[in-house]
Amino acid sequence: MRKFLIIISLFICAVWNASAGTLLPSVVNTSPIRRLVDSSIKMIFRSTIQIPKAKQTITHQQGVLCMGSCFASNIANKLTENGFDACNPFGALYNPISIAQGIQYAIQGTPVQQTDLFLQDEKWHHIDFHSDFSHSDKQSALQQINQAIARAHQAWQNSHVLIITLGTAWCYTWNQTGKVASNCHRLPAQQFQRHRLSLEQIVACLSDICNKASDKQIIVTVSPIRHLKDGAHQNNLSKALLLLACEQLEKQWDNVSYFPSYEIMMDELRDYRFYAEDMCHPSAQTVGYIRDRFLDWALPASEQPLLKENIREFKHSQHIQNR
Repeated sequence: MRKFLIIISLFICAVWNASAGTLLPSVVNTSPIRRLVDSSIKMIFRSTIQIPKAKQTITHQQGVLCMGSCFASNIANKLTENGFDACNPFGALYNPISIAQGIQYAIQGTPVQQTDLFLQDEKWHHIDFHSDFSHSDKQSALQQINQAIARAHQAWQNSHVLIITLGTAWCYTWNQTGKVASNCHRLPAQQFQRHRLSLEQIVACLSDICNKASDKQIIVTVSPIRHLKDGAHQNNLSKALLLLACEQLEKQWDNVSYFPSYEIMMDELRDYRFYAEDMCHPSAQTVGYIRDRFLDWALPASEQPLLKENIREFKHSQHIQNR
């Protein structure tokens, strides 16, 4: 015990002197303790994900359309703060078929009809749209949805970059229409068939979008948000399918790039202090970090100096609005 205490004391002294920049006695400087201290100071206790530069860089002059899970909304908001013309018009869309369907709405710009809405829990909903667009008044719900479609259509026409964030391979087919639901709106579970999309189905629906967006730069990524309600193992299988699909799309299309937001969260930021209180979603700090990695990856060096200036201008505009 006494020897152990002596070793600990020498170790503490070594750390103290190393941090203070002073010299220890020669007996410590040449000892295994000092070598241990030197090596521990140099160690990095996390895995930093190395990201090759994007195939095509983006600039502030290019419009950005974000589609996909709630992580897509986080990225769109952060890009807006950094001076980009970015938007996510439809909110959270989780599975690839619903995301592709949302992009089809953006391409065509065709409004929905009152007959497409249904009443559930005293609110009017549409099976293709998030509950954020639902309303107790049928006409108001219809108006909100069609305004979002109009914004999406305009964003599609003006955007040069399409960011697709895939959330899950699990989806729910509504028995009434045979369509995959973007949101179940708390309808009875027996009205749906739950199933996991195959790799071929995911690639097929997203390849169709890539074909229609051949004039745009497409960035695909997998949301780091875990769908633990599916079970830990099933969530991992789902994410694996999405990752494989992204790899196939990147190989198949020259204008498709993959950004590893999932890998950054799972491997580089694996500690729970980087999660929000629900232990599933990333914290605001984490979203900001992934955003910064994304900008370093996607922006050319000439655009980097604009970021701080754009953030200052954005905060100033928000301050004026609040006043």
